[in-house]
Amino acid sequence: MTNPPRSSRLNLRADTAPPSRFDGGWWPRSTDLAAELPGLARDLAVRTGGVTRIRYNPDNWGLLARHMTVDGRVVRLEGFTRLDPYSLRITGTAPGVLCLLVVPPDAIEHTGYAALAAAVTQNGLSRDILAACGAIRTADEPATFTGHWWRASR
Repeated sequence: MTNPPRSSRLNLRADTAPPSRFDGGWWPRSTDLAAELPGLARDLAVRTGGVTRIRYNPDNWGLLARHMTVDGRVVRLEGFTRLDPYSLRITGTAPGVLCLLVVPPDAIEHTGYAALAAAVTQNGLSRDILAACGAIRTADEPATFTGHWWRASR
């Protein structure tokens, strides 16, 4: 028996909502970006007209192949080390670029959903939004978690 595909944990700002720094928030289930992106691209297809390019920070995700195919469409993957580590930039055939706040995959449920909601209502920096929701620790907190890049202060 196969499990049905899980939808992305994605919250997009309504077109009629006041502007905010991010167009939405995304909470991947793992740190394997190559495995997570096809579902995200499918979920964003209507909003973007079909995803054609995704920009990410390879310092956090690792280097990926330069392209992937999602439902017959080639999606270009571009790693930029200067890109906010807690964000993705998504381009499609529709005009504009979506900027998504990325919630760490290991965030506990209530902090993850709080961060998804804050992504479309707050204008702060990604690190500040995630820290306020408890999804990452801030630089002044003691280092209690050592193994996962999402929790490491940068």
